[in-house]
Amino acid sequence: MFDSSQLAAYLKRVGITAPRRPTLHALRRIHRAHVGAIPYENLDIQLGRPIRLDTDSLFAKLVDGGRGGYCYEHNGTLAHALEAMGFDVRRVLGGVARETEGEGNWWNHMPLVVRFPNGEEYLADAGIGTGFRDPLPIRSGSYRVGPFNFGVWNLGGDEWRCSIDPRVTNLTFDFTLAAREVAEFEAKCTELSTSPDSPFVKTLTVQNPGEHDIWVLRARTLTVYDPKLPDGKSVKVIEDPSEFAAHLRGRFNLTLAHAEVEALWAKAVEQHERKLAEDAAAASKTSA
Repeated sequence: MFDSSQLAAYLKRVGITAPRRPTLHALRRIHRAHVGAIPYENLDIQLGRPIRLDTDSLFAKLVDGGRGGYCYEHNGTLAHALEAMGFDVRRVLGGVARETEGEGNWWNHMPLVVRFPNGEEYLADAGIGTGFRDPLPIRSGSYRVGPFNFGVWNLGGDEWRCSIDPRVTNLTFDFTLAAREVAEFEAKCTELSTSPDSPFVKTLTVQNPGEHDIWVLRARTLTVYDPKLPDGKSVKVIEDPSEFAAHLRGRFNLTLAHAEVEALWAKAVEQHERKLAEDAAAASKTSA
């Protein structure tokens, strides 16, 4: 749990004042502010830095350091803040793409469940880069958040599934309801942040759901998902490092040193070229 000074700094980082009571309205306000202010990103992984999940490390990076993180970091930070504000919150077992990739995907995600005195429970999750700005009720149904649709349904017992708007990505994640300790996620976190086979190691990613659209940067490709657009999205390739830096520091609200941006741009260029080569090779095989 954050102490009082850490909580004050967190609230300043996300741009809100402390709620008077831990109500559903307050949870929505906090969740929306967190997702809006702190982007999902894997830039430390790209820079070869270790990911640490203890309270002080999360505070130093995501709050004091003006950075974002991936799921364990986001939801760890949000949990510490919610606990400090009096919410009944627990970290739970999650599995992104378990539906399509199987049981081995358990532990690759750490969602949060917030329980209120009337017994209602809500899924709070700032750690899905194309996810929802408002917490979702843990009851089977379809929920509209801004212009996007999300689904929650029971798989039996205490297993649940959440779906992201298919206009953005064909992605689901599963979760259970029992409380888990942060230490239980550390092995998977280390694997995902260091293994050469991990998508977080292979591709630079920064993502942020806005009020009306969702921004996704992967290597040099910037995609903005917006249902108002003719194809539901716009796609462009970033052409130079100054534009790359402007997006990271501007739209994505990240604090980065010049040397860090240069190193990340070199990674993005290499990854973009590799993807083009892979696509060309695949097309060649198909036409042969």
